[in-house]
Amino acid sequence: MTRNANGGAECPLCGHAAARHLLLVHTTVWRCAAPDCGLEFAVPQLDEEALARFYADLYYPANGNGREVRFENTPDSILRQVFQKLESRFGSLGGLRLLDYGCGRGPLLRVSLEFGMQPAGIEQDPEARAVAAKIPGAAVYQSIDDLQNAEAGAQFDLITLWTVVEHLRNPWADLARLRALLCPGGWLLISTMDIRCLRARIEREHWENYENPTHLYYFDRISLARAIRAAGFSEFSEWKVKISYAHHGFVRRWLYRIMFALGLADGLFYLCKRIDQVERTEDTTSGVNHASAQPDQRPEDRKRIRVGPLT
Repeated sequence: MTRNANGGAECPLCGHAAARHLLLVHTTVWRCAAPDCGLEFAVPQLDEEALARFYADLYYPANGNGREVRFENTPDSILRQVFQKLESRFGSLGGLRLLDYGCGRGPLLRVSLEFGMQPAGIEQDPEARAVAAKIPGAAVYQSIDDLQNAEAGAQFDLITLWTVVEHLRNPWADLARLRALLCPGGWLLISTMDIRCLRARIEREHWENYENPTHLYYFDRISLARAIRAAGFSEFSEWKVKISYAHHGFVRRWLYRIMFALGLADGLFYLCKRIDQVERTEDTTSGVNHASAQPDQRPEDRKRIRVGPLT
């Protein structure tokens, strides 16, 4: 991470000066001062050995180890709601190829099979990857390089990063590589926690997403949009997904509805579409310019997921 002459940090996304924001047990959170960025990031970042220990302790203890898993995977019931909402937006997901980047033990892969998708996953942690690899019908790899070595030219209709982008060393570089794995017209779904949510504002350094030592970046709408643009996406939008939580009582459901309406709920969801260069053709009858697909874009790719404006 670049330091300036005064001992401060420079934003790794836009290069602007950053100021100390929060002092945590394991690091310091810095906030970019640029109004069109505002990225929050950890300096120093834990090294690979320390991160591996925390992942084993907090997420993936070998054989359970009798230790409590502090950061559980998202329940299948919530993931199922997300896929249902994706079907409402795009139509049937049956037969589409899905890549879950940072798939953990594979809950999203497992649920995607219920919707007839053809899933693959990438997971660096060996313990989690071994569990995910046991899911019938799902191929799981350690890295993008391993996937490309095994499946040369592989492309996907949908790629998901479910609460993963905050863990990456260089998120915009990873997003750019994933963009190249999308088929033309394919979609990338990013979910992460919002630093502007009510819980983050109240709990500050005690918010669990700051306390989690495996988180290296902390996003809001502005900084996440900037990271998405840096990865080469030109068409993307926030996807406002309202989730039903079965364990919530009346009061929590009521509060959630208010926070959702005010934009203060915990989660951010963004859909990003791969748009390649297009030829502009002129409608000689109306004088209106229309975009036409590149010649190498297969008709079946164009129709796999319904193409329409982002809303």
